[in-house]
Amino acid sequence: MKKIILIFVLTIFTGNALALSVNRKNIEYDTCYTASVNDGASKKFANAYCSCFVKNIDSKYTDKQLDALVDRGMDYMINQIRPMAKKCYDKVS
Repeated sequence: MKKIILIFVLTIFTGNALALSVNRKNIEYDTCYTASVNDGASKKFANAYCSCFVKNIDSKYTDKQLDALVDRGMDYMINQIRPMAKKCYDKVS
């Protein structure tokens, strides 16, 4: 019984170990959506693409980790997130 409880507790805490805060997810989505629409994408495409993209970065980074990417410079950040962006673009296109 103790093992089951331990597994349950660990599952809860590790499930959010690599997750963005709700506020950060909203910021990333809004930034992505606005940029996509301003670049000529349809609202439907922008919604699907940005939802996918935020879901991917949410599963890989915490707020602090994403801040660290930004701090290392735009080129570094883009190189790190490009595979996720391409995956979502291909999925939505």
